[in-house]
Amino acid sequence: MATFPEQPPLFDLREQIARIDKMQAELQKLNAETLHLKAGTSKVLQETRFGPFTLLITGLGAGAALIAAGAALAKLLMI
Repeated sequence: MATFPEQPPLFDLREQIARIDKMQAELQKLNAETLHLKAGTSKVLQETRFGPFTLLITGLGAGAALIAAGAALAKLLMI
């Protein structure tokens, strides 16, 4: 008569549940890290998008301040 190979022992149900819980915890950790990286990426994207406008406004403000200082100096020297 033919002999059948022994089947490997089945995992205990508790072991399977523990493994599933561990995998779910790892997935939750990866999801949290992904959300954190996504928030950082959107912040960098916003800074990149509005960076030139910030530089332009700052430059215009500095130019206006220099013109006002020059006008004040000219008025002071005309007295």
